[in-house]
Amino acid sequence: MSQNRRSKILIVDDVPESALITKSLLAKGNFTDVEIACGGYEALEKCGVTVDGQGEAEGETEFQMVILDIMMPDIDGLEVCAHMRMSRRTRYMPILMLTATNDLELLNQAYMAGADDFLTKPIDEIRLLARVRTLMRIKREQQRRELREEDLKVQNATLRQGQAGMSLIDADSNLLKRRLLDLVISDCRSQDRPAAISFIQIVDFEAYGALHGEEKATRLTQRLARLLQEIPAALDILMVANGPGSFMLIHPGAPHSADLEAWNRKAREAVEQADIPHGNSIQSDRVTLWTEAAWAEPRNLALTADTIIDTTKQVLLERQ
Repeated sequence: MSQNRRSKILIVDDVPESALITKSLLAKGNFTDVEIACGGYEALEKCGVTVDGQGEAEGETEFQMVILDIMMPDIDGLEVCAHMRMSRRTRYMPILMLTATNDLELLNQAYMAGADDFLTKPIDEIRLLARVRTLMRIKREQQRRELREEDLKVQNATLRQGQAGMSLIDADSNLLKRRLLDLVISDCRSQDRPAAISFIQIVDFEAYGALHGEEKATRLTQRLARLLQEIPAALDILMVANGPGSFMLIHPGAPHSADLEAWNRKAREAVEQADIPHGNSIQSDRVTLWTEAAWAEPRNLALTADTIIDTTKQVLLERQ
């Protein structure tokens, strides 16, 4: 329902009564953000499109769709459609044409001009809403693909940097670096996929390093990284190094965090069974892990990742 409110539609019709009827039918489908242009030139102006293509602003128009009458006195819908398809502001915007005739030649001209679909008048509510929803869905999928392509460009650039000497492998743990997890989060967001995220921290890791030295702390990180990698997990779960003595996992597309929570329990048990002396922790005389897991919608993934890290650090600080 909220999605429809964010879908701004422009109705172009030189007959005000007809435009208002179309607007009222859209409102029944909860498409309430609607403007009306009473002619072709007004429609082009509202969309920021110029006839000669000069002086147009950057970026796409604010409208997500145009419902365009073919027969208008100042400039007909076919010409308006053609101008919109030539403009970078409206090139990919869905255009639904309205016509009072079933003239096949006219409909063919509409498609040739760049129309995505058409309806004949008088407009049927069910057909109108079905066409609008379908074209909106296609538009959203196109936008997701564009975001995906941009993310792939970023990933390729990152990989090229790695090949040029900026390694993607963390030297302390031999795991992938945190920025790979950030790329996966970006990919989930572009594909509208939720994910489960887990944070693992070696308890009192800094205290361990203070007692045993940096080199031994690095060896501990590497040992635990190998140990964690031996724990069975779904193939699409990614584990990365997050910083000194800490790791993160992400499970793209997961419907909940239960699987990662179960994995966390196995990780804690595996480290306890390894029975590694700590020597400088008020929590235990052995090395232990603190784990947190959470599930998030695509738009909240980055915030959730930061939140579980901050929560873990705060809890461990309070336990000292």
